[in-house]
Amino acid sequence: MVFVVDDLLKLPLDLSMEVLRAIAEKAEAEGLATEKAVRNRVLETQMKYERGDLSESEYRMTISDLRSRLEKLKGE
Repeated sequence: MVFVVDDLLKLPLDLSMEVLRAIAEKAEAEGLATEKAVRNRVLETQMKYERGDLSESEYRMTISDLRSRLEKLKGE
């Protein structure tokens, strides 16, 4: 019985978190909707790597994703 009450009390919070995650994902996707935005993200990623904030594998994976996104945008 206690678990049911706990679940009911947490339901609004859980739903709110799902909505916030969806909004964040949408904002992230829209943030890379232009070539300029993607190029800026590439520069930002390079600076993070040079400062040591990203490992080489994180850097390579991110740059690869951004290049793919840039190619998609050029094809549109």
